[in-house]
Amino acid sequence: MVKSPVNRVVSRTELFYYPTDNEQLAHLKMNVRDLETVSLRTLSVFVHVSKTLNLTLVAEQLGLPKSTVSKEISRLESHLKAKLLDRSTRRVELTEVGAIAYERALQLVEDFKALQHDVLVMEQQVQGLLKVSAPPALGEFLSQKVLPPFLKRWPKITVSLNLTYDFEDLFAQGIDLAFRVGDIRDDRLISRKLGYSTRILVASPEYLAVHGAPGIPEELASHNCLRFQFNPGESEWTLTSGDSIINLSVSGNFFCANIQALKNATLNGLGIAQLPINNIVEELAGGQLIKVLPEWHVPPMNIHAVYRTGLNKPKKLAALLDFLNEEKGLFEWSV
Repeated sequence: MVKSPVNRVVSRTELFYYPTDNEQLAHLKMNVRDLETVSLRTLSVFVHVSKTLNLTLVAEQLGLPKSTVSKEISRLESHLKAKLLDRSTRRVELTEVGAIAYERALQLVEDFKALQHDVLVMEQQVQGLLKVSAPPALGEFLSQKVLPPFLKRWPKITVSLNLTYDFEDLFAQGIDLAFRVGDIRDDRLISRKLGYSTRILVASPEYLAVHGAPGIPEELASHNCLRFQFNPGESEWTLTSGDSIINLSVSGNFFCANIQALKNATLNGLGIAQLPINNIVEELAGGQLIKVLPEWHVPPMNIHAVYRTGLNKPKKLAALLDFLNEEKGLFEWSV
């Protein structure tokens, strides 16, 4: 085998660089954009042939016809515009250029094998960053009841929780899993129903002591109703009781698009609000909030875990989905 030491430098835009005074080696100059026409299989075949100098043996080792092995070598020579092997009926030898190309091709093949191994190890281990998105109304619940026990079970996972009312694009923003309340309209996503969210009417004892409690839904029109909404104006509340459904126009002197702020205003005696049961369990048990019109509540909305479609589901995502399936009862709150 010919071995000829050459001073060479690999840059970001070139695979091969050789001294300009060697015209034969200059043919091996290759731009990165040309790599699309050279397959890893071609390089791997060339490496095997360079090691054995026997096309028949390589064909047997790789399970390929000898003619295919020969074509792969010819394809690489044609692309590099250089003769890599001297082939005759009796023997195969590397040319001077072929010996240098072999060293580079061997490194590329070995680097790719290392890449495959590293990716396989990462995919098989339950570890890494898990990007999660959820509406703020679920933020307190997730950070208290769901994520701590999950992370204790899988301490090598790191969770990044982003709280937003925007329906973020999981593909564009690289989000692994999102919690969504309501209907799922994106058919690119896979969804798993976890439970449901129910909002009930509540007020503080102080507010009810001053203003009294409504006896029927229509009396809400004369109360200060604290609304979850983004824009000014009246709000329409939909309430259900058994088979009955009623729509009411309500108004008040406070509205916001944040459940925690709405809860704080209600606790401070400002009015009557619709709040998710999961956000006020302790306040109801402690008497800081009182149910109003307890026979009526907002129609329940389903809670889903959604994630991107794809052939390979990362182990870290599978671990979270399995955990959520085990703890589905956490997402169901009775009226």
